Amino acid sequence: MAETIIANGIAQHVAIEGPAAGPVVLLLHGLGWDHTLWAGQIETLSARGWRVIAPDLRGMGASDKPESRYSIDLYAEDMLALMDALGVQRFALAGFSLGGIIAAAMIGKAAARIDAALIACCGVHSTAEGEAGTEAMLARAESLGPLAFAREQAAAIWHPDFAAAHPEVVERFIAWRAAMDQAALTRAFRSTYGIDYRATLDAARLPVRFVVADRDPFASVATMEDLTRRVPGADLVVIERSGHMAPIEQRAAFDAALVDFLDLAAVRRD
Repeated sequence: MAETIIANGIAQHVAIEGPAAGPVVLLLHGLGWDHTLWAGQIETLSARGWRVIAPDLRGMGASDKPESRYSIDLYAEDMLALMDALGVQRFALAGFSLGGIIAAAMIGKAAARIDAALIACCGVHSTAEGEAGTEAMLARAESLGPLAFAREQAAAIWHPDFAAAHPEVVERFIAWRAAMDQAALTRAFRSTYGIDYRATLDAARLPVRFVVADRDPFASVATMEDLTRRVPGADLVVIERSGHMAPIEQRAAFDAALVDFLDLAAVRRD
């Protein structure tokens, strides 16, 4: 079931699956995707009795794409307003890549509402070097054009073994990414500038699990190990033989890490 919800001043497209009385989990996708990144996890979790809420983030999918500046705090406010509009007070949370950074921001804003948080395949602070690299990439994207830029992005995010075994998945991603609103995508890329949620994680007092792909070029195992050490009681699951797109490339392993963690969170809540 898909709905359009007006929250925080924009129309947010959101997929909602699973029993109405089930515990709620909010799934936050990565940059340049929409809720369909989570298609496998939506199926898995809803079948296990979870009420799954999976929105398209501002600037992506079928949600509004306002021309104003995007920021991680703004994304977090969007999500909390969405949950308010849906009448959901407490929920578990899983965020991948950009969605994981948003999850960290939400912990800082509304930890009392979050039963548990899984943060996958991301760091949570920016650097001047990283921002300069993003600007260089965006300049290259403008000169390449959407299709060539999408191909370049595909080469980075998919592990070569997965790409060779599933060329149709990669080609579908390329066509889809090239068709996105490129100006909104640029605003999303810049949303991480100036962030640092490490102190937020230092102060987190809720169940947190981190997930990392062993061959992720964007979030290394060492980076995720450092984040894990910051949160008392947190653990880290390493997804093997996976590039950045672990929820798709290694769905079974990712689902196992997600289900185990969320089911324990549901027991603790009860």
